Amino acid sequence: MKIIDDYLLERYSRQIIINEIGIEGQKKIFNSSVIIVGCGGLGTSAGQYLSMSGVGSLTFIDNDKIVLSNLNRQTLFTDDDIGENKARALSRKIKKINRFSKISCIEKEVTSKNIDKLINTDSIVLDCTDNFETRFLINKFCHMHKKILVSAAIQNFDIQAFVLASWKDKKNPCYECVFQNTINDNQNSCDDMGIVAPVAGLGGVIQANLTLNLLLDLKKSYFKEFLLFDCINLNLRKIKVEKNHDCKICKNLSQS
Repeated sequence: MKIIDDYLLERYSRQIIINEIGIEGQKKIFNSSVIIVGCGGLGTSAGQYLSMSGVGSLTFIDNDKIVLSNLNRQTLFTDDDIGENKARALSRKIKKINRFSKISCIEKEVTSKNIDKLINTDSIVLDCTDNFETRFLINKFCHMHKKILVSAAIQNFDIQAFVLASWKDKKNPCYECVFQNTINDNQNSCDDMGIVAPVAGLGGVIQANLTLNLLLDLKKSYFKEFLLFDCINLNLRKIKVEKNHDCKICKNLSQS
């Protein structure tokens, strides 16, 4: 339909004029599908900017309800949303941002018993959760099912981010390759350790930007980089990481 075509062309004109995107790149974004697990500080920010960029399908998964202490960092939520499920509220808000995107919400906790049913598409998966148990579970699933995983963690003034595809190359690490020794360590979340509002938003923006870079195939070396951003000193470090060949996920569950 010409009206819709003209509307979309104008709406995304500032992206389309970029050499690395253009019409074909914007079409890739339109045709993409992303699943966001966790609709807190990271998930709300990542979901908002991916929707604004034109991602064609977004699924939000979270079983938590919005509480007052969430409002300092979880964008789009207001006092009126307190008590509502996060995934449902975020889906409702995102639909107002992009009416052309297919928006779904799943009001459940991701567990080992249901993850195969909840994450069963060809989507890129964004891990926006705040505990190691769920991160390890999502990592294992993405390794087994050959899905690209964009993972981030935030605490105080610090951001960590990965793009993981451990099944793509024998040297690519999975999440557990890097964090295997933390599985029994203190698993404090933002609620326990604290988080500054802009840091949470920036962490989600970084995840969204990494996702768009993947969709547009702008860089090849993400899968071996660990990004660390210190928001006090404004220091960004990239640490090269490789697969741990003793990792039980990569060693026992690798796909041929």
